[in-house]
Amino acid sequence: MLKLLKTLLISLSALIALIAIAVMAAFLFIDPVRYRPALESAFASQTGLQLTVAGDVSWTFRPVFGLAVSDLRLRNPGSSMELASLAQLNIKLEPRALLDGRLALQQLQVDGLHVNWLVDASGRSNWQTSDTPAAASPGTQPAAASQADSADSMVDTSTIAQISIRNASVAVQDSQRGLNTHFDNVSLSSSNSNLRNRPFPLEVTFAMTQEDGVPAAIVNVSTLARVDLAAGNATFDDLLIKLNPLQLSGTVSVENFRDALAWRGSLQSNTFTLSDFLDLYVRKNSAAAPGTALPGEFNTDTDQFSLSAEFAGNARQVEVTALRLSLDQMHIDASATWTAAQPGIPAALRYALSSNALDFSRYTQEADAAAGATQEQSPAADPVASTVGSTAPAADNVLPVDFLQSMDIEGSHSLESLAFGGLQLSGINAQLSVRNGRLSLNLRPAGFYAGQVTAAVNFDTRQRPPSLTSIVSLQNMDIAQLASAVPAAAFAEGKLNLESFHTMQGSTTRQLLDTINGSTSFSVNDTAIDIGIVKQLFSAISVLSPAGSGDLAQLWPDVVRFASAEGSLSFTQGIAQNQQFTLQLDNFEIDATGGMDLAQERFDYAALLTVYGEPAPQTIVVAPLYQGIGWPVLCSARFDAEYSQYCGPDFGRVRDLFVEIARDQVQRRVQDAVTDQVPADLQDTARSLLDRVLR
Repeated sequence: MLKLLKTLLISLSALIALIAIAVMAAFLFIDPVRYRPALESAFASQTGLQLTVAGDVSWTFRPVFGLAVSDLRLRNPGSSMELASLAQLNIKLEPRALLDGRLALQQLQVDGLHVNWLVDASGRSNWQTSDTPAAASPGTQPAAASQADSADSMVDTSTIAQISIRNASVAVQDSQRGLNTHFDNVSLSSSNSNLRNRPFPLEVTFAMTQEDGVPAAIVNVSTLARVDLAAGNATFDDLLIKLNPLQLSGTVSVENFRDALAWRGSLQSNTFTLSDFLDLYVRKNSAAAPGTALPGEFNTDTDQFSLSAEFAGNARQVEVTALRLSLDQMHIDASATWTAAQPGIPAALRYALSSNALDFSRYTQEADAAAGATQEQSPAADPVASTVGSTAPAADNVLPVDFLQSMDIEGSHSLESLAFGGLQLSGINAQLSVRNGRLSLNLRPAGFYAGQVTAAVNFDTRQRPPSLTSIVSLQNMDIAQLASAVPAAAFAEGKLNLESFHTMQGSTTRQLLDTINGSTSFSVNDTAIDIGIVKQLFSAISVLSPAGSGDLAQLWPDVVRFASAEGSLSFTQGIAQNQQFTLQLDNFEIDATGGMDLAQERFDYAALLTVYGEPAPQTIVVAPLYQGIGWPVLCSARFDAEYSQYCGPDFGRVRDLFVEIARDQVQRRVQDAVTDQVPADLQDTARSLLDRVLR
């Protein structure tokens, strides 16, 4: 028995020694460079892409036993553009397969992978292969097929059990969508990896950065993957995408990605505090872009956000069958279908959006909050001035003319109510249409502060230059209710009715403002208006009045109720000049001309203030001597000036008016004296003589 055991041990040792010698012989006598063509050919036969091993191929024992391959490059067949490059690839091999002349791949370790994803202006990716690949010549086609068969028999990928990637990066440049993004520090790990439709765990982590310097966002993706390379199908179950504090879970399946790509899936997020997400990815970068900062005070108990989506698509169409966004008690539901462009047919987008009551005021009132803080520091500041002072010059933004000409859009919007920037609309039903380069937006009657507003906007990019037409109608809006949200409206009460029609031309916002033509007419029923600034103007005018006439506005109340108020504002070739403004309040009228300079943030108007006598209602009372006279006023100031400094009398012209009034008064007295005291046959001579003297 002992002898038998000894014999078995000796035989086993000899067998191990023989295997070791065989393996050593393989490493000594088999040049690993011989596997370079096999690796390149096997990769091409399974992916259709051209792999070039430009570096060394050598044996390695660490970190795995197998091949070490350096400097790999990936291209589309027949193209010189590099799709991806790889610094180092370590391949763990099954030793026994080497004795059979095969490479049985067990594990892939990738280091220093870089992927380039480029999309040109037409939407074609650099990874897309030709739709009709050039056919090989009859002499080379059988040879190529023979090489592929030989490579497939030498390289066995079915035994891959694990793939790991580190120090990878992806550069995305999409000229069609204007994207320029980097994914850095990409790492991938998997176990029991295979391409034979058997499930295996997969985890990917990367840092996403933008070209504009926005700090990286760390994204982690984990899933139970099932990939069938032969059939071109892949399923990702138990999918979890983490972008702290956002977590998306669900499933995604891809079908026939080798020939006719199609996919479908569903994702649902956790409920998280929106302010935390904004702090991490929006607000901390807003310092570089003034005006984009969001309010800093949030209630974490009432700032809860979540989303869910169901989607499907293929190479020609993307469909979002259900999308829900929720913020606290607010919900937005949407569905959409996008169809890619075809020869002679533009891309098309169809969508429908509905919601319950939406209140975004706290996200859009930072300027109002800042103005309010300034007002608290300066109690004397006028609320209207603080509101107008927040106005900033409009940037000259390029309008999306090319986009509107490249796509047809049909969209419907049904919102219970919408509050933003302090304003509130209710019962919103709007239709958006873009067809053949013409945009139409129609807002059906919507509630607006106890009244109704309707609007129609048309933007025709087929014209040269593009033309825009807008029509707005406002009926019975309560000014007092509006004032609760817009302090600038606090100077008046009543029901406002408004009709406007305007046309503009241009491909930028500045060009539109510089070419605006049209008018707005308005009226207010049973209105009460704070005439404080008017009293201030007439008090200043009274300084130049004849001795003893007193303050023209001394007896006027601060708030006056008018039986009627109506007026208009017209534009002719822009807002910089030629504006005409009229306002009629019972027996008081304002006529003004001028314009505003957005670049300098100031306005400049010349106005005439007139108070009429009977038979007009004598709501504002002045002495008959001053009735029917247009008192000149200059309104010239910066947007951020104090409200009380907006306007002042044109003292030079006011002085001339008082001189003329005094002269007319003397003439009337002289005429009366002539009539009363000079004989009738001498009155004409006396009047002629006195006229020459007065002149």
